[in-house]
Amino acid sequence: MRNRRKPLILLDRDGTLIVEREYLKDPKGVRLLPGAAAALRRLNKAGYPLVVITNQSGVGRGYISRSDVERVHQRLRNLLRKGGANLSAIRWCPHRPNQHCACRKPKLKLVRQAARTLGRPWKGSISVGDKWIDVQIGQRTGGRGVLVLTGYGRRMLKQKAHPKPDFVASNIKAAAQWIINSEKRNLS
Repeated sequence: MRNRRKPLILLDRDGTLIVEREYLKDPKGVRLLPGAAAALRRLNKAGYPLVVITNQSGVGRGYISRSDVERVHQRLRNLLRKGGANLSAIRWCPHRPNQHCACRKPKLKLVRQAARTLGRPWKGSISVGDKWIDVQIGQRTGGRGVLVLTGYGRRMLKQKAHPKPDFVASNIKAAAQWIINSEKRNLS
């Protein structure tokens, strides 16, 4: 019953879990970042539901197909399983930024869908990613947002105006450690 209260962990895909590749089409190009499977395995063990939320505008731009995205996601799931980690859900937006859809990060439609499917609350989620929209999505749920310095993360910090992340982590492994430690602090 204690795990029911654990917040959703909203994970960015490219630059956070896997090596950043623009408009990734070929599943063979999926490469986990060092420590990604171990980090997610620790979060799994701690009882957190893990949800990948990713913008895939390459579909809307005609560069990749929905099938390409699904094959990439299957490869991601397979690589994580080999490392002992599992994702609770993957949700993705196929739209271009100028389409102003309700599902593109940092909007919350995909978070709400995943939460409903998993039977979990979406409020108070924790997001982890390498862009400001990844930080914002967790904060918009009333939760927290972690910026990782992999992918575009270091570039994000150099921008003059940006949201204040709740934590800056060197990578997904450090982010997972912070999440677990912050829960321990909240319980004591």
